[in-house]
Amino acid sequence: MPPRSSPPRHLGLALVAALTACGTAPPGSADCLPVEEGDLSSRIMAVPFAGRSGPAQMTVVPRGSALWQAGRDAALAWAAADCPAFRRAADAMGYRAVTLRDRATRTRHWLLVEATEPSRYNGVFAFRHPDERDAARPLVVDAPHLGFDFTDDRAIRVYREIGAVALLQNTAHRCNLAACSGCSVVQSYPCGCERQSDAVHAVDHLYFAVYDGLEAARDDLHFEYHGASASAAVAGCAAGTVHLSQASGLRLSAADDDGTFPSRVWRALEARLGESCVCYHQRESGCLLNGFASTAGRRTNAEAAAATPVDDECTTSAPSLAGRFVHFEWVDVSPDDVIAALSSALDG
Repeated sequence: MPPRSSPPRHLGLALVAALTACGTAPPGSADCLPVEEGDLSSRIMAVPFAGRSGPAQMTVVPRGSALWQAGRDAALAWAAADCPAFRRAADAMGYRAVTLRDRATRTRHWLLVEATEPSRYNGVFAFRHPDERDAARPLVVDAPHLGFDFTDDRAIRVYREIGAVALLQNTAHRCNLAACSGCSVVQSYPCGCERQSDAVHAVDHLYFAVYDGLEAARDDLHFEYHGASASAAVAGCAAGTVHLSQASGLRLSAADDDGTFPSRVWRALEARLGESCVCYHQRESGCLLNGFASTAGRRTNAEAAAATPVDDECTTSAPSLAGRFVHFEWVDVSPDDVIAALSSALDG
């Protein structure tokens, strides 16, 4: 398992690494954001959402643009515990940054919510307050398909109840825009072509920019929370069916896979749901929905492919796996079982 507070690896954060080595807190670690109190789940679920159809439309933010870079910088600033830089990045994104004290858990979170009108519908982001990060688990919860895979707060529940370090959640339906992203073709994709509005089948938006910044700075684990149609269910699985992968169809040997985070999640889910009810692409045959085209999964797996770097996660899968990413597809699996299995895998 990665350390609970992984050291920054981005060259722009070299000062943080040096200060950490000297035992000195990084600059700007004091809280500089407006402090609010409320229910974390209610606050995130109240963020405006652009549905599949209607007048509200997600704004495309080209990768590498100044706005896209601001999203990446926000993640880097949080990783560096640099509050002034985080606030500047939020302003550049058109987001409002606050410290929210969650009424249910008394934990604090740096929350990024869009402040521009009309909204760009590019996502909502929560990060565990840097002062409390060492007490959190090194897990990022990714929820890219709210409004399609599920409509409730189950991803926020995982983030809060697991005590994870970050949450990324989409604020536009995956089919919201008519424009195609040009990313890898997915068989039976529900929107026709892969859409620009799909948080993990496109790269030109702030969701991917924030994700890219997190990966540049830290080696956290990732749990990409999806849902599947009833056709993916296995008969006789009363507590539900899971199709699990590392966002890849690559097969792994037991020697290469045992003990990794995805493998531990696999075993923990089997223990709760039954062996026949959980299919893990890296070790078993006949699984569905391997998530190979997840741009987020490709970004994480690219970290393990230094010899053959991936320049464009939109069209290219990494040739190896990082062992830090779980692509989770479920049918009729309760959030309680997900939380219990993840807790077991993280602590095992």
